[in-house]
Amino acid sequence: MAMRTITFLLTVLLPAAALAQSAAADVVYCNRLADIYVHYLGRSEAGPYDDQRRGSLDTQVAAAQCRQGITVTAIPILERELRNNGFTLPPRG
Repeated sequence: MAMRTITFLLTVLLPAAALAQSAAADVVYCNRLADIYVHYLGRSEAGPYDDQRRGSLDTQVAAAQCRQGITVTAIPILERELRNNGFTLPPRG
């Protein structure tokens, strides 16, 4: 019986815990990307409209998605936008 419990822990719970940590790290990384984007390129939701800023609508949506924890689609969009504008991406993880 103890062997089954150990096997269950190793096959189900540990990968789930690792996945949860990975998801949390993705949210932190995504928010870092969004912070850089909003500060240097995009429009802040809280600030006045500024035509001099070059943020695209899809990148603004991606930044907002990061704030909501929707990282799967947001990260690649923000990474591409930042790279295309000459930024070095922050370390991931």
